[in-house]
Amino acid sequence: MTDPPLCACYGLYPADVRIIARVPGLVHAVFQIGVLDFIGILVKLPPMNALRAFEAVSRHGNVSKAADELCVSQGAVSQQLRNLEDYLGRELFIRTPNSVALSETGETFAAVVQQSLREIAEAATEVTSPATQRSLTISVWQGFAVKWLLPNLGNFYELSPDITVVFDESVRLVTFKNDGVDGAIRFCDGEFDDLESTFLFHPQLYAVASPEYLQRQGKLESLANPGNHSLLDYQYGSKEIRDQHIHWEDVVADNRIDPGISHETYPDDHQAFNAALQGRGIVLIASHLIEEELVSGKICYMNPEPVPARFSYYFVYPKNVRHNPARDAFRDWLVDSLGRYRDE
Repeated sequence: MTDPPLCACYGLYPADVRIIARVPGLVHAVFQIGVLDFIGILVKLPPMNALRAFEAVSRHGNVSKAADELCVSQGAVSQQLRNLEDYLGRELFIRTPNSVALSETGETFAAVVQQSLREIAEAATEVTSPATQRSLTISVWQGFAVKWLLPNLGNFYELSPDITVVFDESVRLVTFKNDGVDGAIRFCDGEFDDLESTFLFHPQLYAVASPEYLQRQGKLESLANPGNHSLLDYQYGSKEIRDQHIHWEDVVADNRIDPGISHETYPDDHQAFNAALQGRGIVLIASHLIEEELVSGKICYMNPEPVPARFSYYFVYPKNVRHNPARDAFRDWLVDSLGRYRDE
């Protein structure tokens, strides 16, 4: 069995490759591709400004947005792209009068450049951060952050006092591409092509109401047949988010709510839960979001039957990134702390 061509070991397949010398026991060889010399690794890099422009355009898919990000003109970005293509001797983009798209070569090169620049940025952040303090930015849904993470975060700080955790609670789905996010807690189906993922737990929903409502209306004998009870629901504005959650119509018989009973709908689960606290009716909500109210007696179970949520929670981060001990410590704490919900 013969060894593959040296350039193939580095993912390079140019037509004009000239072996200059082999150095047994030190490196495979010194070889040349055009004007680029390699000694096991690339020793001559393309211009950094050109790489930055290429990375921004490949990420945005748009020269204008890349120019705005880099605070230069569109013409300057286009010139940098041409400089890079001239330098490499390859076309990285397919150009039309109104758009640019990565060529096959461009897609391969973009994946390497994006990851490399991201790792450089992460390393720079690590080097410039105080040696005694590490920082994490975690993307998470606001409700989970407010109702569970923040009340329990002190336990994490007791175990890892040198790590500071910052939460990104925006509704956008982070891409981990130059957005400064180290990891994310996602409520989803668990299908990830380009992310490392760790299962956290599958939430269970319960029908709850205020003690005053319970005393006034009595127990909810059946989730499928709520009788004359008042039902509280929530419908997020985004259909994508709305379809992730369980609603009363998913639980009642024939998936049809009797038009004769009270059925109030709120913009989100937070407002629906607050309405339940005020005695307006019964809401379906995950147990991990109402621990404080259950302990204080502000809310009570109307029926002991759990309703499995549509999706599960996962902790995710990009594949093939630099090892991050702080992120791993936070992930392990999540797994341990949320273990009690996996037994529900």
